Amino acid sequence: MNYRTLIFANLVQESALTTGGNQPHLMVDLPLARDGCGRPVIRGSTLAGCFIATARAIKPQLPISISRSRIRHQDEAGQRTITPSAWRFSHAHALDGARPTVLLQHVAIDSRTLAAKDDCVFNLEAMPPGTRWSFELEIISSTLDSFDELEALAAATLSVWERPGGARLGRGSGHGYGWCHLNNIVVVRLTDQQEQLWPDAFAPERTPDEWAQHFLAQGVRVYSLKDLLHEHKAQLPCSAHYVAELSGTIEVGERKEGFGRGYGIDTLSIGGHTQLQLDALGLYNHINWPEEGAPTREEFEPDFVITALQGEDGRMQPFVPGASIRGVWRSYLERYWRAQGRAMEMLDTLFGSTEKAGNLHVADAVLKDNDWRVFWHQHVAIDELSGGAYGAAKFDRLSLASGCFHWRVLIEAKSEHEAQNQADIISELIKQLGDGHLPLGGGVWRGHGHVRWRLDPPNIRPLFGKT
Repeated sequence: MNYRTLIFANLVQESALTTGGNQPHLMVDLPLARDGCGRPVIRGSTLAGCFIATARAIKPQLPISISRSRIRHQDEAGQRTITPSAWRFSHAHALDGARPTVLLQHVAIDSRTLAAKDDCVFNLEAMPPGTRWSFELEIISSTLDSFDELEALAAATLSVWERPGGARLGRGSGHGYGWCHLNNIVVVRLTDQQEQLWPDAFAPERTPDEWAQHFLAQGVRVYSLKDLLHEHKAQLPCSAHYVAELSGTIEVGERKEGFGRGYGIDTLSIGGHTQLQLDALGLYNHINWPEEGAPTREEFEPDFVITALQGEDGRMQPFVPGASIRGVWRSYLERYWRAQGRAMEMLDTLFGSTEKAGNLHVADAVLKDNDWRVFWHQHVAIDELSGGAYGAAKFDRLSLASGCFHWRVLIEAKSEHEAQNQADIISELIKQLGDGHLPLGGGVWRGHGHVRWRLDPPNIRPLFGKT
């Protein structure tokens, strides 16, 4: 008889991840969640909420033992009872030790002026991309639902989370944060004759491979996710939701063909957090210096930097935040639709509102290769009376001079037709305005941000299909 099924895996970040904490400090408005030892943590409740949301998209009528409907369950005496969920998630901790957190800045865009709104600047703390976390799911038997049904639905959900970007966790997942996936999934199934093996309150932290070796040494069979999916092939649900996947590139730099060829360079200026000034030397070797020579590294102290994160190799890498892409798309579509007198309901469905999350999920755009360059601009304020420099108002800033970024978008909808219609809105926007008429980032009235958007053929597919 089934006793427990245990799933161990690695959760790998593809973008920065932030989960809400309650220990504010002076460096950030929205701090990262930490445990009692001060370590960053993804709470089990966060994992459970996101996992069940994916499961509900696959099968809207969830088993009673893992859904809120279990609260309304009545026992044999007719009394309403609350039972523990049959899916139990452990807190996740980083597997690679104490990686430094990053601070990321945001500002709201006014759709009327395309400029920053007053008093709408904030920053948050996040774990950098590439961070790996432990993932542990325990499936227990329940008198309310079939154990095979619980396992089959969990296997289908794990299959979705195994895809790139399949798991989107924490706050801000709609605009690039918390895009993750699972790998190295290990499944352990225990019978009621092996109940002494779990739970083990004194078990050390182990990787999925170490858990597999531990249970194999105890004579327990270990499965892969593929094994579990194959065993439940006849019970796997058909997905209730469809996904439209859009992707393409953002090209920055000199135009070498087509419209605008030879007129100049399209630069990109997306301001980074002031903390990045401390890491600006990581961009030094990519600066386009004048012919008369570069300043010393000690002299390179820009006042304003571009968005960048330290990669797993330790090098600074520029990126385009998903929030920037999403904000520009929403602003231009809203202006256009208002001019046409169209209702905003579809845009709220796509981008969300303060009452409800939207169907559109935008990932951070990342560099396709290491071929990128940066400009170091020198600025000074002009006195409108004298026409000369205004006092000591000299400052400098960085902008991206060349580079190619890959962007990716997922639209989840309740039908294939709805997914296609919403994907068509974004596709048409890029086709009509993508050649320099959909400016991105700051300084769009000063020549920055008039980049080229490229669109790949869209892919419409079920969220999960039988294998």
